Amino acid sequence: MITLDQLNLESISPEEIGEILISAKKAYYTTDKPIMDDHTYDTLEEILKQKSPHHRLFSKVGTSDFNTGFNKKKHSHPMGSQNKVSKYEDLIHYFELKKIPNLEFVVQPKCDGISLEIEYSNGNLVDAITRGNGFVGDIITQNVVKMKNFVLSPPNHFSGSVRCEIVVTKNDFEKLNQVSKKVPISQGGNPEGEGVYSNPRNAASGLSQRLDGKYSEFCTLIAVDILTDNGDRSEQDKILSLKSLGFTPVESTLCHSFDEIEKIYQSFLKKDRQDYPYEIDGLVVKINNINISRQLGSKNNRPKSQVAYKFPADSNQSQIKKITWQVGPMGSITPVAEVEPIELSGAVVSFASLGNYDLVIKKNLNIGDVIEISRRGDVIPHIEKVITKVFPGHVDIPTNCPHCHAPLDKEDKQLHCSNSQNCLPQILGSLRLFCNTLDILGLSEKTIEKLYQANKIRVPGDFYKLKIDDISQLDNLGQKSAKNIIHQIQSKKSLSLKQVFDAAIIPNFSAARIQQLITNGYDTPTKLLNISKSELVKLPGFQKTLADKVWQGIQLRKKWIESILSQIVLKDHSSKALKLSSLSFAITGSLSQPRQTYIDLIESLGGKISSSISQNTNYLLTNDTSSKSSKFLSAQKLNVKIINEDQFNQLISSR
Repeated sequence: MITLDQLNLESISPEEIGEILISAKKAYYTTDKPIMDDHTYDTLEEILKQKSPHHRLFSKVGTSDFNTGFNKKKHSHPMGSQNKVSKYEDLIHYFELKKIPNLEFVVQPKCDGISLEIEYSNGNLVDAITRGNGFVGDIITQNVVKMKNFVLSPPNHFSGSVRCEIVVTKNDFEKLNQVSKKVPISQGGNPEGEGVYSNPRNAASGLSQRLDGKYSEFCTLIAVDILTDNGDRSEQDKILSLKSLGFTPVESTLCHSFDEIEKIYQSFLKKDRQDYPYEIDGLVVKINNINISRQLGSKNNRPKSQVAYKFPADSNQSQIKKITWQVGPMGSITPVAEVEPIELSGAVVSFASLGNYDLVIKKNLNIGDVIEISRRGDVIPHIEKVITKVFPGHVDIPTNCPHCHAPLDKEDKQLHCSNSQNCLPQILGSLRLFCNTLDILGLSEKTIEKLYQANKIRVPGDFYKLKIDDISQLDNLGQKSAKNIIHQIQSKKSLSLKQVFDAAIIPNFSAARIQQLITNGYDTPTKLLNISKSELVKLPGFQKTLADKVWQGIQLRKKWIESILSQIVLKDHSSKALKLSSLSFAITGSLSQPRQTYIDLIESLGGKISSSISQNTNYLLTNDTSSKSSKFLSAQKLNVKIINEDQFNQLISSR
């Protein structure tokens, strides 16, 4: 895989850059083994534009002599690529140069797939042709007819072309690799690695161009454009036409300003991109008015009326400056690398998780190493691999806790400090988790530490005893902020039994396990506090090892649990305990209250929470009626009833 660090960008000639890019484009369009990632390609292309703006690469899409084994065919209309921008200012500049007032835009997710033209004549399929070099592509009809969302005979004697993207959805990608890795190469298995595809885009490329058509059913067609004389006047009209013909079009949103476009862009960056059913690498922004688009035309086979607003690179390279070992609330010792600051997925990254000591050894990580960093899910910076070693071997693995100096235990792949009673990071971390679990806002880590050092808190129950002056004078927050914090704490004085034990941060005792015990008759504080190991072992899923750990955790936190119980009012749900019995719920999207509030309520009323959708799920709770999350789509497919918060409240009151 070619990366930027392998090239001397100061001395490399434009001709050399051009040949590298052409080779990369050939691999991208004709194999499932690309030789360059998108970020490297885009960067080199930009450098080539600056050094040699008239290079042949910009007047041709790829090259014309790719030998793929399929027959070739000329497209009815050239299939050009799109101009690209990666910054908000460049997006504005791109369209403002057109000097057309009051523009409307249609914004669509940019599918990270393989472009395709499907030709029809009088409602009959003619051919399905890959993008190829933009003018001539491969006829892969034999594979396309097996793909999801394929339309064999569109209504109304349709004649024209439909442009699609071939994608492999995230769900199908997992299923594909489960199947393909079991098939020997001699029987059609994937020759790459151990029979698995590296990512959905590569899978879409490889599967769509298999000569034997195998596994085409794992591909999905997303319609992105229609070319016909049916009177469409806008991009929105085109989407309606695609739907009327039975196609599944790309999601489209009408925007009247650049601010609206940017809001969608940021929403995808922060959350929607991860929840989307297939991979996307940006947004496509199109002028909605087709007449204006025709007037603007294209240049170098790239339409002037649209642009790809690309997401930032999701991986980059940096150097490890320092490695520290952090103590977690449960005593786990986690290595964290401080790296030279880099921009990654729109954010400046200075730290990256190393996971655990075992990964440090396996990846041979040391201070000074040049490494590749990704943001998995665009949230947590993670070191993927070492690019260049500076010092041999890996950093020293500690044998004692970096804070309390107690000997460390090795548990599986983790280091663990067992001195939970006196290790300050564990105590402060658990007090912070108490506040987080009950959603008590305003108490920062520093404030909690100062309250502990001032001997104002030792156990969770002490939070309820705090006065305004304890906070305002100690942390210089002022009376108003201190009052808000006290109000937050006092608003969490009415708790269910599950909330009490969950907030006590008992090691190895999850919220689901707590609810399991309550459901099985251990429904009072006394019963839970005095449960024996022999009783735990009798419960489903509680083998001896887990039973021992849960019992030890309860003993460890007994003082904490009692401190909470002494300060709160315990909710009594006994009269309504069976309201939601035998019902299973799943939740997706944002709600007006924290998701945990609904989980607690459902479970306290006898219902069950599921992390995924199945035929046994009764309801999906969400306020987003147009969600593209995997849960939402699965619920629609399985006819699971989808309800919003108001409907959920009506369900409770009616039972």
